[in-house]
Amino acid sequence: MRNITLSDNSIDLACTLSRSYDLGDSDLHHTPVIKMGWLDKTPPQGSLIFQKRWVMLDAQYLRYFQNEKEVYSKRIIDILSVTEVLNVGEQKFEVVTRNRTFLFRAENNSKSVREEWVSVLKETIQQRRSSMEMSLMNFSFTSGQHDSGVSLISKQGYLEMNGLRSKVYVVICADRVFLYGNAEEHSQGVGITYIEMNVGTVKSTDKRSFNLTTFYRTFSFLAESAQQRDQWVEALQDCVSRSLSSDVVAQKIWAVEANQRCADCGAPHPDWASVNLCVVLCKCCAGVHRGLGQSVSKVRSLRMDEKVWTDNLIQVFLLGNNMVNLFWAANMPPSEALHPSSDSEKRQRFVSAKYCQGKYRRYHALFGQQEALNKALCSTVQTDDVLETLSLVFCGADVNCYTGDPELPSPVSMAQHYGQILQVEFLTHNHNTGRSLINQPSAPFIYIFSGCIYRSGTMHLFLATPHLDFSRRWCSLNQGNFSYYESEKSSSQSGGMKMSDVLCLLVNPPGKHGYAHSFELYHDSGRVYLFGEDSSDKVKGWIKAIAKALVPSAAEDLVCWPFERVGRFRYTEGQSHHSPLLGWFSLGGSRLLLLLHGADRVENIDLRKIKELSMEQEAGAVVLVDGGRSLRVEGDRRPDFQGWLSGLQQGSGRGDGPLDKQQLTDTDVPVIVDRCMSFITQHGLKSEGIYRRCGVNSKITALLFFLRHDPRKVRLSEGERQVDDVANVLKRFLREVGEGVFNGHQASLPWLHTTSDEMSERVSQYQALLHSLPRVNRATLGAVINHLYCVQCFADENQMNMHNLAIVFGPTLFQMDGTDNSAGQVVEDLIQNYQDIFNVTPLPAPLSQISQEVSAEELVCKVLRRRNIPPQQGDYWSCFLVDNNQEIERPLHYQEQVLTIYFSLGKDCHLVVKKNCYMEAILTNIAGRVDVSRNGLIKFCEEKGQRGKGTFSRRLCVLSGLSLRLYKEVKSSQPERECSVHALKVYCGIKRKLQPPSWYLCCESKNELIEWLATFMSLQVIIFL
Repeated sequence: MRNITLSDNSIDLACTLSRSYDLGDSDLHHTPVIKMGWLDKTPPQGSLIFQKRWVMLDAQYLRYFQNEKEVYSKRIIDILSVTEVLNVGEQKFEVVTRNRTFLFRAENNSKSVREEWVSVLKETIQQRRSSMEMSLMNFSFTSGQHDSGVSLISKQGYLEMNGLRSKVYVVICADRVFLYGNAEEHSQGVGITYIEMNVGTVKSTDKRSFNLTTFYRTFSFLAESAQQRDQWVEALQDCVSRSLSSDVVAQKIWAVEANQRCADCGAPHPDWASVNLCVVLCKCCAGVHRGLGQSVSKVRSLRMDEKVWTDNLIQVFLLGNNMVNLFWAANMPPSEALHPSSDSEKRQRFVSAKYCQGKYRRYHALFGQQEALNKALCSTVQTDDVLETLSLVFCGADVNCYTGDPELPSPVSMAQHYGQILQVEFLTHNHNTGRSLINQPSAPFIYIFSGCIYRSGTMHLFLATPHLDFSRRWCSLNQGNFSYYESEKSSSQSGGMKMSDVLCLLVNPPGKHGYAHSFELYHDSGRVYLFGEDSSDKVKGWIKAIAKALVPSAAEDLVCWPFERVGRFRYTEGQSHHSPLLGWFSLGGSRLLLLLHGADRVENIDLRKIKELSMEQEAGAVVLVDGGRSLRVEGDRRPDFQGWLSGLQQGSGRGDGPLDKQQLTDTDVPVIVDRCMSFITQHGLKSEGIYRRCGVNSKITALLFFLRHDPRKVRLSEGERQVDDVANVLKRFLREVGEGVFNGHQASLPWLHTTSDEMSERVSQYQALLHSLPRVNRATLGAVINHLYCVQCFADENQMNMHNLAIVFGPTLFQMDGTDNSAGQVVEDLIQNYQDIFNVTPLPAPLSQISQEVSAEELVCKVLRRRNIPPQQGDYWSCFLVDNNQEIERPLHYQEQVLTIYFSLGKDCHLVVKKNCYMEAILTNIAGRVDVSRNGLIKFCEEKGQRGKGTFSRRLCVLSGLSLRLYKEVKSSQPERECSVHALKVYCGIKRKLQPPSWYLCCESKNELIEWLATFMSLQVIIFL
């Protein structure tokens, strides 16, 4: 039997539904089209007779179709398989792959069209290859099989397809199914077409056959056996399910029997809900609720809006439809009850009467007494009676009323104070509803604005010519429609747009495009509308009016500040990239304001403090990790996305700017400074001559370059970096950073002129000067002086006392040449009086009274003596390093030096002296050992970085000698992971976020845990000896 090859041109995958089908809300084409149009193409047999084809190019594939209405291509070419794009003749060009050359000709013999196609193809290929080279730095996600060595293929093989005489090679990859003529074509990256599976269904039809049905056509396949058919069907159904949402929330809500039927009509298995009315609804009733508007009913899906359903909101819904209907339907006559079979008209009348008019509700005893209702609400939110709160709110109590307590001014703040988290959840979702349900919601505010402004022609790229082709136009903004006319007296408009079709509003910096003030509107058609005016007030008025008309009412906070750009994007949260939601974003400087889908309030993110900002080149998306949350914003090849990306990168901090433009930690210290000081604290406190010795200049320059480029991605480890190199990087950065730590030369002069002979007076002057510094400068200076204070505590070993450190850091911090001794004197005063000037707590007793060499064992004894705790038989006390959330802890080895560890602690950890509940069992285990080693199967997981950790899987763990080795299988000869015991720090517990590299080992029982801990302790004893 013959397989299909590229020379066969008889495969027709025409669909039964054309591209004219409305895909406005569909996620089918999630790879944005870069260019498309008609081209002539020679047939594969090599004939010079050209055939007209509709050609589409995106970031991954070049495809051509029979016509522009087809959904499934005749051929698909992986961009990575293209080796060359060449001009041939007057208007022809060749796309050369490893096994074939495709010849195209521009329509109407247009040379300019040919040049544009060649240019775009070359640029797309180059960007694709560049992104592949950057795959080690940025995580990539594509649905193709040629990417970074990451295979997303779940099944592949030959199948017979109805209508063809020979088999096709089918590949299931991520959420797509690819069709190839044979396996060789698959490996070469040239195939027939692909099928999006998020609109597909799979069904067995016969003993060996099955159908794959989409909106556009049905594909009928025939496998070699019934068993293979079942395997293919299962694999395809898994592919479909990856695109579908989870039913986890629905199952939790349905755990209450009353929630298994719609609160309005009683239909079974309702999978929608009104989060503010607290009722679970069927699909039909949810549609009616949605028509009432967000001010009445906030409808959310139990399956598709999973992120909305917090644990607290789920707990609110566990009250059940029956309990909530004791209020909403308390006085409903049986004759007016709704049924699952009720028509849409009756359903609409019923829902409106029930919730808008409150026709069937149980009236509260205080109904009509506004002051009494508000007072009762403030009292009820202090309890756990959510049903009473619901009754009060929907009988007229004001959710935003004043409580009379200035410290707890609102019912929400009062509920938070009394720990009533379910009350907070309910009140939050009814922040803008409640009383408005009783009185019909008012009509939305209509923004009306008009006036003359200069407008340029639409463009697809920014042009740098002065004033471009601006022309004066009379513009009008009315009821969400933006129109412009030749003049104020013109009766017919020259053009216009709906604000709902505008993707982004961009405010340009002064002077751009030849006008003092200008702004741009990005239309979803790809066009860019540019407007300019020299009058600042006029442009500000237009920007304000357009911005308020552009964003929804819930997002008005996004435009009430001096933003640079505002618009909407599709986004996903977490690891799943399916079912993106729509969110609104506003960017200005280092601030990013966003209103995500289903949220009731605007979030404010300081871009300088985010944990990660990376670009997915192939997908055209940017990933932002903040506070343990990963947000993936899809660019969809929009013309404004590059500007957003540039703004995000600039706002997240750059190494060549002043301190307040750097990437910052949560304590407002530049990440560069924090990383370097943390490394020195952990590995260099006892290094002789630290900060005075010179490192290797080439290594210092290279490390500083990487830190300035993106310090979040730089990990300093002891084996890769030398202490002196890192120390010199810190000094060089502080000496070269813009404006310096003291905010410029002029601002530093008062520090140098504190010449009082009385130390107390100088301390007061230093305190006043410290408070006059900007916040980031003040935090940085405090962190540096705190670090130097720690370094001088080990002066007996590192030979760097206060005076020596001041000699080094005086010229560094003041950015001077070292000839002025006053700089060193200021730094020495700051170190010596660190606790008074910076108002910090001194070392806790007994740490303030111990020597630098004190061990953990000596500290425990000292603490027990100070607390008058006599040792008891069988008690084992240890010193633990514990994180502030008490998720993990590490018992210190009895010979570890405590003061070094204390100074290296971050803000998330502290030392605790307590009984060691495992010690007796560990000592018993050690006493019975013959050799110090252990091996066995154990559950293993590795930290993946800011986006979370992987899943647990079994590994053979071998701990012996001086290393810990992990094998993927028992029979494996080479370890999958290996680490020196000397470099390990063993913690008990699992913390949700740790910096990689971090390993998680999970034991089956307490006895197994003790055996592993005993082995680690035994090996540590050997190391310390």
